[in-house]
Amino acid sequence: MSREDEAEKALKKLDRIFSTIRSSIGESISLQVAHTFVLVCRNEGLGVVELAERAGASKGTMSRHLLDLSERLRNGQDGYGLLQRTQDPSSLRSIIYTLTPKGKLLKNQLVDNIED
Repeated sequence: MSREDEAEKALKKLDRIFSTIRSSIGESISLQVAHTFVLVCRNEGLGVVELAERAGASKGTMSRHLLDLSERLRNGQDGYGLLQRTQDPSSLRSIIYTLTPKGKLLKNQLVDNIED
């Protein structure tokens, strides 16, 4: 397979991934919010500070992205429902993030797109 063919195959996968994210989350989803979702998929059970460090983002920015991916958007409307916020049993002042059933479904769809 030529380098050009490999590039085309990789770009098709990337296009399918973006299409899957947009159809599940929303047409206007930002790349940063999509990246935050993937970060939580890879690091379930972490809090805002740890996820912000891994993303190279501020705590405030990460908090807003996580909120959007959870049950409520910042403006009070329904959120994307992909993440569940839970009080950290080891630190009552902290919140940890895990995938909801809807989030797990999207994660599996993304993995399927990569494996095709």
